[in-house]
Amino acid sequence: MASRRGRRSLTAMRILFVSSEYPPITDGIGAYVGSVTPALAARGHTVHVLSCLQGQDSSDVVEDGVHVHRRGELRLRALDRLVPRPPVADRVRRVISCWAERRRLDETFDVIEIPDWMAEGLLLRGTPMVAHLHTPIGQTTLGSGRPITRSVRAADLIERVAVRRARMVTAPSRMLLESLRGWLPDGLEARVVPYPVDLEQWATVPPIADGPPVVLSVGRLESRKAPEVLVDAAAELPGAQVVFVGRGYQWVDGLPYRAFLERRAEANGVACRFVEHVPRPDLRALYSHARVVAVPSRYDNFPMVALEALASGRPVVCTDATGTAEILAGSNAGAVVPAGDSVALAAALRPFVMDAGAAAAAGEEGRRLVADKCSPKRIAELREACYAAALDS
Repeated sequence: MASRRGRRSLTAMRILFVSSEYPPITDGIGAYVGSVTPALAARGHTVHVLSCLQGQDSSDVVEDGVHVHRRGELRLRALDRLVPRPPVADRVRRVISCWAERRRLDETFDVIEIPDWMAEGLLLRGTPMVAHLHTPIGQTTLGSGRPITRSVRAADLIERVAVRRARMVTAPSRMLLESLRGWLPDGLEARVVPYPVDLEQWATVPPIADGPPVVLSVGRLESRKAPEVLVDAAAELPGAQVVFVGRGYQWVDGLPYRAFLERRAEANGVACRFVEHVPRPDLRALYSHARVVAVPSRYDNFPMVALEALASGRPVVCTDATGTAEILAGSNAGAVVPAGDSVALAAALRPFVMDAGAAAAAGEEGRRLVADKCSPKRIAELREACYAAALDS
C-alpha cells in the first residue's frame, strides 16, 4: 500500500475545490483556497475552483494556473416559504446551487475538496471527496457564547452529514479535531494540515523599528474574538495603543460591540483606534505600524491573521483556545496565554510593547517559523498526500 500511495502522489491529479470564497474574497476560507490552489497547480495538478455566491456574476477564468468558475446562487423562491430560518435556508440554497453548477461543468475530477462550512458538497456524487474543516456552525456558535437554537442545530446537522460523505477529513489544528470528537464519525481518517500563508505577499512589510507601541487586533468585533479582554490587558500597558480592525457583529449591554468597546476603553484609560474591515492586501500598512499582534479569542480554529502577522515579521500573542498556539509552541515568535485572562495577556504583551528590539527579534523568528511550517508549497505537498490516500482508501 505504501508504494501505491507513493506512486499516486507523483501522478498529476484533477482536483476540484468547492468553495464559496476565492480571491478577491479573502476572509478565512477564501485566503486558504487562494493560497493552496496555485501551489497545487504549480506542482503539476489540474486545479479547478467552483464558487457559488449570491449575486456573483458568472465567469470562467484561469488565475495563477487555477481554473476558477464563479457562479451566482440559484434563485429558489419557494425555499423561503418552505425553510424560513436563515441558517438552514442559506445552506440548502448553497447546496443545491453547488450541485447544479457542478453538473454543468463539463469536467471530470479525481478528487473533490469540500468545506464543512455551508455543507457545499452534500449532494455531490461519483467522485472521492476530502472534507476540510474550517469550523462548523455549531462550534462557532458555542465559541461565541450564543445559544444553540433549533435552526442552528439543523444547520449544523446538514454540515455534519456533508462531512460524513467524505473519505477523509483534514483540519488546520489538532484543537479543532479534539473539539469535534463525537461530531465526526468513528473510523473516518483525520489529518492535521495547517493553513498556508502567501509568504511573498507579506515579505514587503518592513521590520519593526522604533515607533509608537501599537498592539494590532484583526477580526470581527464579537464575543468569540474577545476584544474586551485585550482592552482590559492594555489598561496595564501604559503608552500602548490598541488598533482594532473589523466590523461589529453583536450587541453587548444594549450597545453595538464597537460602542461597548469604546466605552470600556474610555473607562480604563486605554487609547484605542477602530478601523472598518479592509481588504487583506491593505493590511500590510497596518502590520507595518504594529509592534505586536494580539489574538485574544475565546475560540478560533486557525486565524489567518496570526499567520499573516508572523509572515509580516510581527510577534503574535494568542490564547490556548486557538490553533495558532500549536504553531507557536516551542518557538520564540510570540507567546500563548490562557483564554479570557487579561492579566496573563498583558504580561505576555509587555516585553514586546516595551522593547522594539525584542519585538523585532521575535518577528524575524515568526517569519522563519511560517516559512518552515506554513509555506504554500509545503501545505500543497501535505494536501496532495491526503488526496492520494483518499483515492487509495
